[in-house]
Amino acid sequence: MIKVLEKLTAEQKALLTSGAIQVSGRAMNRTALGVVDAVLQLYPDATLEELKTILPDSVNSAAPKNYKSLFKPYTARPYGVFQPGSIRGEYEAQGLDLNASHFTGEGETFRLKDGTEILVSKSWESSDTETGEHDLQNLIQQVETYGVRVVEHDKSKPFSKGGYSLEIVHPQVLAALQAPAKKFPVWLLAIPVLLLIAIALYFVLSGSGN
Repeated sequence: MIKVLEKLTAEQKALLTSGAIQVSGRAMNRTALGVVDAVLQLYPDATLEELKTILPDSVNSAAPKNYKSLFKPYTARPYGVFQPGSIRGEYEAQGLDLNASHFTGEGETFRLKDGTEILVSKSWESSDTETGEHDLQNLIQQVETYGVRVVEHDKSKPFSKGGYSLEIVHPQVLAALQAPAKKFPVWLLAIPVLLLIAIALYFVLSGSGN
């Protein structure tokens, strides 16, 4: 369970599962890019671990065989929906083309609140190299629980960015998820301390009056 979901009311959770943000895209990989964008808009405080819970590597198990990469089927590492920007160094060290496997262009990468760069996988197969499953369908089913719906693009509307568009369906849910966590007022801790001091002074003063 993502911690931020705990603060939603029952009504907000119902709205979330009915779809808080809708995504439509021009192609499978651009649709996937839009899905990650939507998830990060809904969960702006997500850690890398939480993001991997929402978007697990098993959704897109292996990259295609038509280019060499750091992932399955060339290694035992799952390809996944996204990878942290730290793979840039690994690609460079092995002389591989990162642009072949991940989105790296302007406006195509994301950052978590802690600064971690997020690179979305560029290849989405209708029959995954390892599992034979439809990668994008796996992604669509996975994110439904977390408030993201993928819909067919309305051809009368232009794409807003990057070959995909987002539509906020339930802004109240988005606002609740994005609201900063309420901090415990520290000054309340002083009340019992002051009370104890007052009681102690009362007994001291009462004793000195005898």
